Amino acid sequence: MIYGLFSVLLAIVPAVLLIFFIVGKDKKQPEPPGQLVKAFFYGVLSLFVAYAFSKVIELFIYVGDATVGDMINRAFWEAAIPEEMSKLLMLWLLLRKNKYFDEHFDGIVYAVMIGLGFATAENLLYMVSNYDRWAIVGTARAVLTVPGHYIDAVLMGYYYSLAQFSPRKRVFYWIMALFVPILLHGLYDALLMVVEVVPIFLGLLSIVLCIVLCYFMHKEALRRINKHLQADSIIVPEVSETSHTPSQDDIEYVDYEETKRDE
Repeated sequence: MIYGLFSVLLAIVPAVLLIFFIVGKDKKQPEPPGQLVKAFFYGVLSLFVAYAFSKVIELFIYVGDATVGDMINRAFWEAAIPEEMSKLLMLWLLLRKNKYFDEHFDGIVYAVMIGLGFATAENLLYMVSNYDRWAIVGTARAVLTVPGHYIDAVLMGYYYSLAQFSPRKRVFYWIMALFVPILLHGLYDALLMVVEVVPIFLGLLSIVLCIVLCYFMHKEALRRINKHLQADSIIVPEVSETSHTPSQDDIEYVDYEETKRDE
């Protein structure tokens, strides 16, 4: 009984800590708690949607499990593509007519809630199916997998917000909201999955590379979070003849400012 309780806590606590972190950043206009809970359960639902997507993909694409190429294919076609598609679908359903989606950072908040809802539900399933080694599985997922879902969600929400507030480049940002999380998720899973089919020393190298990837992904996620927080405070200052040339970071928000002025 006590082990069951610890396994449940190990499955839930990492996501809870990240939720408190991201919600704590949303100080200007915090999202209603009911909307956050709704987003979390949309994330739980996305797990089952991803399973349905993966079954459809299996009808058209055969993926083996004997070579490095097979593992890379599995990482993308069985995990990254269906999972990120399902999370983006849930994000769109949640925000398409949501009156509370009125800041750049909101996209990140809601995407993270969905991503962590997915990760929590997936963790619980892994704990049930690996009950005899719950501590090892739970610790590995707490340290790597849950933060991975969180980072993918930050980047998805980042681009989703840009699509919402930058009409001129909406299609491009929608594509990026799907492509970037799929790419990073797929690389992460591939580095872990190839361990099963390569010599031990290459497997250790692959794990080290996965940890390095997670580190840089985390830094990039923090940078994107800070960019949207800054944009919500002061989107883009007026550029005068004597002011600096706008950087690429500034340009991403110009469409939003011009749209506001046109209104």
